[in-house]
Amino acid sequence: MKSIEEIEKLELEELEAAALQNEGPVPSGLEDRILASLAAKEIVALQPEPSPKAWLPYAALAVAAALAAVVIIPRSGSHKLMDTFDDPYLAYAEVEATFNRISDKMAAGVELAAKAGETADKTVELINKFSEQ
Repeated sequence: MKSIEEIEKLELEELEAAALQNEGPVPSGLEDRILASLAAKEIVALQPEPSPKAWLPYAALAVAAALAAVVIIPRSGSHKLMDTFDDPYLAYAEVEATFNRISDKMAAGVELAAKAGETADKTVELINKFSEQ
């Protein structure tokens, strides 16, 4: 048996002769599949490649629309930011009041969670009592 390096150095005629000497079983339908592959390759080669001319107007239209959106949207007056408070002390007082409301709501939520935890603990104790009996 020859090594891979020896096989790679063989000429085409020698490879064909070796293949003909050692004929093995050929899978059924192999010739049809090869012919179909070659025909498909020829069909693809005959089809013209799409030219950039076909999609160029669409690309230009998309670029123009994007540019128009970039120019028009920032100029609309509805998106201008306005200050809520002129006095910074008044703004700070409002922020502090808001944070106090948030803190109160959080405290109420923590109390509810603690009560729910106590109820859950009692339930677990009852289940453990009944499961021991």
